[in-house]
Amino acid sequence: MIRSGGYMNIGCIYSVDDYETVEKPLSTLSDIPFGISIIATILKESGNDVDLLVVSRATVIKDLLGSYIADKNPRMFCLTAVSSQFSTIENVAQVIKEIDPTIYVLLGGHHASLAPDNAIQSPHIDAICMGEGDKAVLDIVSQVAAGTSVPSNINNLWIKDKATDSIEKCPRNPFNEDLESLPHVDRTMWEPWIVSPEDEASVLVGRGCPYKCTYCSNHAMALLSPGKYTRYRSPADMIAEIDGVSNQYSGLRDIYLEVETIGASMWDATELFSALADYNSGRSEKLNFKMNLAIHSSFVKNEDKVREFLGYCQRANVVGLNVGLESGSERIRKIMRRPNYSNQEIATFARMSREHGISLSLYVLIGLPDETPKDFKDTVAMVREMQPDRVDLAVFYPYVGTDLYETAKERGMIPPHALEPAGERRKAILDSPDFPRWRVRFEYIVFWYSAFKGHWPLTKILYRMGRAYIAPHPRLESAWRILNNSSGFFRSLKKKYAPSGASGVIRT
Repeated sequence: MIRSGGYMNIGCIYSVDDYETVEKPLSTLSDIPFGISIIATILKESGNDVDLLVVSRATVIKDLLGSYIADKNPRMFCLTAVSSQFSTIENVAQVIKEIDPTIYVLLGGHHASLAPDNAIQSPHIDAICMGEGDKAVLDIVSQVAAGTSVPSNINNLWIKDKATDSIEKCPRNPFNEDLESLPHVDRTMWEPWIVSPEDEASVLVGRGCPYKCTYCSNHAMALLSPGKYTRYRSPADMIAEIDGVSNQYSGLRDIYLEVETIGASMWDATELFSALADYNSGRSEKLNFKMNLAIHSSFVKNEDKVREFLGYCQRANVVGLNVGLESGSERIRKIMRRPNYSNQEIATFARMSREHGISLSLYVLIGLPDETPKDFKDTVAMVREMQPDRVDLAVFYPYVGTDLYETAKERGMIPPHALEPAGERRKAILDSPDFPRWRVRFEYIVFWYSAFKGHWPLTKILYRMGRAYIAPHPRLESAWRILNNSSGFFRSLKKKYAPSGASGVIRT
């Protein structure tokens, strides 16, 4: 139930480093982030006039915001940022205040939650939200709309009082365990920023993750509020949203089920798969589903249990699973605190997935603090053995709030200005004596040859190597995008050789 709040014109802004075009930075509806999407939908359903804006490093922010503010006269902006995007979003906040200092600016997202002391120090930000903002945003909008100069007593917020140079640090609400109280995302607000709205959409399955991987911030986010952190929506609520999205976009055939891992609760997974199968059975043309799966030894060592799970996937028309290999070195996986599984177990799972006609995508990292070239050689060997349908290879990026960020910081492995957003997860960051940046860069490029020689066409391997070479360089990347958008030849190469669909990892 959406509570009533004060009516205002409100702008919500999301930023990306990787983009399709300047005018339409996002590829499909599966690229939209759920945090700011739900906030914008809550605000809209409570009676506010809400617009979503998407900016990239190619956006002329002063022109975009100048035109928007002159046209809509918004009284508030809701911004979101991970740490790598904070400099971009802080620039957005600065431009807003330069145009109209009376506009209220609220920042949410991972950076505000995990580095609040840094975020609140920005002179262009009036308040930050730590953790979930579903309730807090309506409370602050109500006070701002009523003309309150300095809002107060709003749980989950830190609120700045510039007159007294003080910060009110409000208490935290418990995590919202009733995810059905959240509205279904209003995707129409994103349409102006998306190249192909009917190619693929994503639907939220749950919030949180029970695992404590050192490269991920979930374990830190879980400490922000009391209550249960890992939560799931009911299958009925998800089916209702899937049906609504399918009716809204008649050409849509692919749905990405957004969850940290469906394998965290096999009972919830099988219940959802049964509901998806029942839903698809009543359709003239079935929808295709993909999702993340974190495998663990207690599951994959039981081949009967795996076959049963994959059978559920088949009946639900789950055509693809994204699995985190991360590293082919079992030593590195232990350091990363990955769920326990052996190389043989994940290779067996890959084989069984293929036998059931389910495509497999692997998440792979390179350039971790304790990683050596030998460790990455083990990774290449595992990928070569498994031959997945897709690999999302990312260079390790030390996100604030993660254990590996603290490790890299303590060891002095993060050079000054290394955490700029350009080339995020595509360029080598750490100064490691065991795996120097030049070697990480080299292995990142030749990975495609080493892992897929003899399995992929040479032209596909060369395409992926070329993209890996270009990706960390903003000017080369911009030139590539111009060619891709203006040349039929380059578009055909991308369509033929580039991975498609949601993955949660920047695509090369």
